[in-house]
Amino acid sequence: MAAAQRVADNLLRPNAESVDVEGVPRSHLDALAAAGLMSAADLELSVMRDVTEVLAGSDASSWFVWTQHHRPVRTVQRGTNSELRERLLPSLLAGTTLAGVAYTHLRRPGPPALTATPEGDGWRLDGEIAWLTSWELADIFCIGAQHDDDVVWMLLPLRHAVGVHAEALRLAAMAGTSTFRVRLDDVSVDASQVALVEPLAPWRSADAAKTADVSPAVFGVTAEAVRRLRERTDPVADAVAGEVQEQLDEVRTAAYALADDAADGERIEERLRLRAEAHLLAIRATTALVTVGAGRSMLLDSAAQRLARVALFLLVQGQTAAVREATLQALRTQ
Repeated sequence: MAAAQRVADNLLRPNAESVDVEGVPRSHLDALAAAGLMSAADLELSVMRDVTEVLAGSDASSWFVWTQHHRPVRTVQRGTNSELRERLLPSLLAGTTLAGVAYTHLRRPGPPALTATPEGDGWRLDGEIAWLTSWELADIFCIGAQHDDDVVWMLLPLRHAVGVHAEALRLAAMAGTSTFRVRLDDVSVDASQVALVEPLAPWRSADAAKTADVSPAVFGVTAEAVRRLRERTDPVADAVAGEVQEQLDEVRTAAYALADDAADGERIEERLRLRAEAHLLAIRATTALVTVGAGRSMLLDSAAQRLARVALFLLVQGQTAAVREATLQALRTQ
């Protein structure tokens, strides 16, 4: 945790506005790797939450590229391909190999957006990845593709593959994350690149439970807004900061306790309600920061508008139909 705080204070926060405009430099990921944070997938959950809050609050773009790396690590670790694990895991954990990930398309009902078709000893990929972060930064990508009722997880150097067509997305928030839309046409995948094949339905069930919980990043952004509000000399801003901090402490404690205590699939409505409450609190805190900054907040080198846009981004990140409904219901009662 101390290492994350040092990187946040000395590198991420001072450069967050320029990163938001110019993009996350690979040197930021190298600094996180040097601090031992590219192997954070193995940290205790409470520590991982604290690290996420600190990194997301200081520079959400760098945090988002960093956090994409950990699902590929976990996928390789739990995979059935021992050769792939031996070949990739050491450099992934060291951060000398940076990984991106694409799997949110697996949540969608209806025809699969990305399919894997058996071809000899390997597979063929066809379809579209609507949202792929770290495109110009990552060395390899962990891709989930649907085959009948299964999901095939593979680790691919997509940028160099034949049949791959990428288009940069023009994002209103988190534009520094190098996020692209990627089309795959008849892309060949060797069996050696496949980490595992598993049933899709249990994966979707576990994923739905996870998306019902609040991301620690939301708490990190709210805490950063509170910290900046308290730096002002405005007594009303200080009062707002105190009120938000009190709510933040309550929601954070309740959300983490519920996520720890509830088994997958249990108490989903309560978890969704807390998620919505946390997001709206982040929007309240960052809106207050924009208000205090007045016209200055509209400049691209202002942390206030950056944090406000990040709060809106997090509102829809990982959004499912259930998350959307819970958020809208919370807005109705405000």
